[in-house]
Amino acid sequence: MSSKLKGVILSIEDVLLQQGKTDKDVFAEVNKLIKYFKDSKIQFVVFTNREWTVNGKTPLEEALKEIWGEFPYLCRAKDPRIPPKPRAEATAYVLRLMEWESTEVVYIGASDSDMQTAVNGGLLFLRATWYANKTEYGFEFATPKDIARFIDTFCFRDHLWCHEIHDGNFEYYALAPFSTMKPEYTLYSEDARAAAKHGLGHPDFWIGAIVSSLYFSGIHKRINYITVYPGHKAGSGNDVMNDAMAIFGKCFRKNYLPDLIIRHTTAQKSQTARNSGIALDHLNQLNTIVLNRAPLRTSTERYKSPPIGKGKVVLLIDDICTRGYSLESARTFIEKAGASVIMVSWLKTINTDIEELAPCEKFDPYKATAFKDARVQKTHSYRGNIVDYLAPEELTEIFQSYKNWDWPK
Repeated sequence: MSSKLKGVILSIEDVLLQQGKTDKDVFAEVNKLIKYFKDSKIQFVVFTNREWTVNGKTPLEEALKEIWGEFPYLCRAKDPRIPPKPRAEATAYVLRLMEWESTEVVYIGASDSDMQTAVNGGLLFLRATWYANKTEYGFEFATPKDIARFIDTFCFRDHLWCHEIHDGNFEYYALAPFSTMKPEYTLYSEDARAAAKHGLGHPDFWIGAIVSSLYFSGIHKRINYITVYPGHKAGSGNDVMNDAMAIFGKCFRKNYLPDLIIRHTTAQKSQTARNSGIALDHLNQLNTIVLNRAPLRTSTERYKSPPIGKGKVVLLIDDICTRGYSLESARTFIEKAGASVIMVSWLKTINTDIEELAPCEKFDPYKATAFKDARVQKTHSYRGNIVDYLAPEELTEIFQSYKNWDWPK
């Protein structure tokens, strides 16, 4: 069941005010954000533990309501029935009061306490840095306009996924079709390829699109870990997605494992092989990857034993999927380690079916293996698994809007 944004929880310190004072220019932009909320029918709640005044005189609630009109202003110091931040009960109280689901809300804050409040409540944390930059957690926004653009672009979508496959333990999602030849897909496809392969184009757009689809579809609630598929060169991780997926994971206490999948040997590049008339299959991937027994737990600390295993679910993300050789090979390794997998890609190449592997014979997923064959047990139809024909049109529209976004008139 997919959701859309209904409400925003706003902290005060370094979001609305800075140490009880306002910067007129910054606050003018905050006012634009509030106007955008009201014009867009987004409910907002100001939530604080302590009482605030403006310049040590006027109560903040009174001052803000004089400017913005009536809205819910929740202050723990004035009403002890309100649970204090950062406890999980605090955001649960707000959600009950406003009749929101967690996937219908984002939390805008600026401090470690705000981050803890959002994480404890299972809410997507948007970190405001226009007054100060006090925490490294959450998705960073330098201006109120940047937050408005994110919300306007990604948080009201009707079509989160174009492709979905649900077949036993095979689960796959893609935002839209990929093609640089069909005019209806070219605009965003060329940008996605530039972002994925070279870090050019608009990588932030693709991060925003995938993060919002995962959040508003609730997939983040079903996983334990997140990882990405590495490029064709020896190594691990994905330069475009590493930071964003780590932030997304921290929002929901789902560790991002950047080096869970290691490319131990450079693989033949698919496009180069096609241009040379060489037919590749799963073996190009199976024989060049391995799982890491001790992936990074933090930027400096590693797990002492393999974190994935029975009962765990790994969210596996790639940029562009053609026949699924990469995702399916990684799924084979992760399932051999005992965990299950949810596979996601930005885009799915048009008119190509995904080939699901038959179970492989016994092998150690933590050791490089020389597979001699890769038997396909099932083919998942490209057309048969399109669940929303309007998704690519919507993606084109929001991509155009994102590039040129400005405050609504």
